[in-house]
Amino acid sequence: MAQSNVLTLQDAINRSLLQNLGVKVLDNEVRIAKNNAVKANAGFLPTITLNVAETPSVGFTNQVFAGGARADVNATNITNNLTASAQLQWTLYDGRRMFLELDRLKELRGLSEISVKIRGELIVADVMRAYYNVVRQQDFYKGIQEQMDLFEERLRIAQTRLEVGKGNQLDVLQAQSDLNVQKTQLTRQRQAIGLAKMTLNQAMTTDLNFDYSISDSFRLTADFDLNNLVGSALQNNLNLSLLKKQEGIAMLTKQEIESLKKPRLTFNSALNFNRNDNTAGLFLTNQNSGLNAGLALTYPLYEGGNIKRQAENAKIGIESIQIQQKQLEYDLTAGLNIAYQNFKNAVEILRGEEENMLIAKQSIEIAMERFRLSRSTILELKQIQQTYDNALVRAIAAKFEAKSAEIELMRISGNLVSKK
Repeated sequence: MAQSNVLTLQDAINRSLLQNLGVKVLDNEVRIAKNNAVKANAGFLPTITLNVAETPSVGFTNQVFAGGARADVNATNITNNLTASAQLQWTLYDGRRMFLELDRLKELRGLSEISVKIRGELIVADVMRAYYNVVRQQDFYKGIQEQMDLFEERLRIAQTRLEVGKGNQLDVLQAQSDLNVQKTQLTRQRQAIGLAKMTLNQAMTTDLNFDYSISDSFRLTADFDLNNLVGSALQNNLNLSLLKKQEGIAMLTKQEIESLKKPRLTFNSALNFNRNDNTAGLFLTNQNSGLNAGLALTYPLYEGGNIKRQAENAKIGIESIQIQQKQLEYDLTAGLNIAYQNFKNAVEILRGEEENMLIAKQSIEIAMERFRLSRSTILELKQIQQTYDNALVRAIAAKFEAKSAEIELMRISGNLVSKK
């Protein structure tokens, strides 16, 4: 693209998805979710902690032994106590809660991935509309250029008729004035193209002054089958997929809560070391070390009904998500019917406007020839030119409206972005 400086629709989409800051933030959330969806985070693996402490102290010792013997009275005693331990704790059974937690973390990862796709779908729709708006403005520019050729030809004919004595100065002035107006419209339309490109650049999150050429045109899908679109929407619509994923997560959360009713079995082990040094007293050094290991069983007998309450709340949450799904399915079906009808109407209007434009073009060719042969006035020719101009504007606008309707139809049905 850099060599030819031609921007295709796919180029624009790729740029937007690569550079959009919102997508980058969501991508980071996906990375975090992937990092969290591991066994260690779900509680499968044991935990090992190392504790080391050294405590020196200074004191005074006064000891009396059995039989009446005495140690040094108020002898200074410098002690140092060193303790170290390595402790291991491993959950062996927790009512399958760790398995449920791992599944939930994986579902959260999938949820974040769908969020990225939803954001991407909206970006693609915005970029497509902005891209085809540039195409529309370029078509307007081409139409004005065509009109410029007609106005220049009209001025040339008016001047020729004046020179041979079959015209008048007023026709020449009128033709020159209309040509100047057309030149002004051409300048304004050039500015409109620049603004449309800036809007597209904003949608692509690129330099607003980035320039390029677009050689694309409005290509419409020949036809859509409404039943297939509804089926596709219920299967592929990303917002519906998001709700289904949320329902799965809510069900796993409910099962996790219910697992709290079950016993928990843990394996505990510790390696301990303790050394105490004294400068006075009966023992100058006291050291011991050892290893212990054992099992601990925890079973909840009574917790005030909190587990039951939390499970009931989770069940209500699941029901709410299911209601949202039904509402969204209804809205999708209704929205698709409306979007489908809008598309059909837009295509029908486009066909009519294109036919009107062809008729107007034929009329302008006939009118131009009649004016050349002095069989019509410049006023009649101007009126026919205005009719052609209006038909051209309506036809280009109808193309853009039809393409916009097609984009919306594909977005709702979940077919706008490739599912690969």
